[in-house]
Amino acid sequence: MYKVFLLIMLAGACVLGFGFSPAANAYPKVFPSPSINGPSGIIRIPDATVIPYKNFNVAADYGTTIPQGGGTAEATVYYKMNLGTFHGVEIGVVGGTDKTTNKPREGVFVNMKLSLSTGDEPYPLLLALGTENLFSFTQTDVYMVATKFFKQGPKFTFGFMADFPNNKFRPMGIAGIEVPLADTFFLLSDLMAGETLFQLNAGARFYFTPVFSLTLSGVNVLDSSPSKDTRSALLGFSWANPF
Repeated sequence: MYKVFLLIMLAGACVLGFGFSPAANAYPKVFPSPSINGPSGIIRIPDATVIPYKNFNVAADYGTTIPQGGGTAEATVYYKMNLGTFHGVEIGVVGGTDKTTNKPREGVFVNMKLSLSTGDEPYPLLLALGTENLFSFTQTDVYMVATKFFKQGPKFTFGFMADFPNNKFRPMGIAGIEVPLADTFFLLSDLMAGETLFQLNAGARFYFTPVFSLTLSGVNVLDSSPSKDTRSALLGFSWANPF
């Protein structure tokens, strides 16, 4: 069923690739794709890009978790939607399976991101702050990130994130990079590192059109513990302005 669904999405995007038309020297040249947790980003961490005003995207990731120690693999899914509201404000929702039980959770959580810079120059340094998983008792976090576009093609993101496991403040540094191997194919990697936490994620993203992409993601590829996420492999799509 998921394979059929992805093929339908791909066919539709190839026919209807519309809605996002960047200028010839503008960055990004493709529509921002969401991270696994929802906001526009790399693999797991958000970056400083936001969806343009009056645009939106829908996305989903499906795959399997691989528990530490070789436990039973479990299917996992995320679904999300982001909307460019006002100028420089991205609001989205994310749902899926619960991290602890791996069962579908009830309802969705809210993500919000505020851009602190315009990025009108050809190779901008963007700044943004935001929060993920609002209204969750255990998964809410806050962040501030900067993203730098380079003339040679790579895009580098770095910043700060904090979450609140067991009602305790846990700060960490975050960093990530996107390296284009072609105009439509990108290698991705990001990490989270704190006093007691380390997690490395990696993947690849291919744009069939500027508004439709497929992403193959490896989360917590080193199977580190403690980490924010269980090791998992996911395949997902992102489609901007499909309606």
